[in-house]
Amino acid sequence: MSSHNTTLNASTSRRSETDTTRRTCATCGIILARSSDLPRHMLTHAKNKEDLMYGCPFPECGHKTLQKSNLETHIRIHTNIRPLECPAILPDGSRCTFTTSDPSSLHRHKKRHFTAAEGDD
Repeated sequence: MSSHNTTLNASTSRRSETDTTRRTCATCGIILARSSDLPRHMLTHAKNKEDLMYGCPFPECGHKTLQKSNLETHIRIHTNIRPLECPAILPDGSRCTFTTSDPSSLHRHKKRHFTAAEGDD
């Protein structure tokens, strides 16, 4: 029971810290998780947004983004570089063979392993 209370208290503590760091965009009203995200978000409202965007160097692609890291992830689609690997060990003892170039995709994939494991109980 005490471990449950510790978890609950830690969760509540983290939530209140997060609440104090949240910021609302005065332009569109979106609530951002961290105040440090506000300058990056404000780029989406810039009048010269096109001038600020990073464009894909591959001919005929046309993909543009305001974040350089998103462009780097996008370029890996063209090059088929998949540096991120799933670390999960499957029930048969083999390693999951999933690879990707997108950190968000890996995060979603790893959730599937945990969801499947929890459903087995």
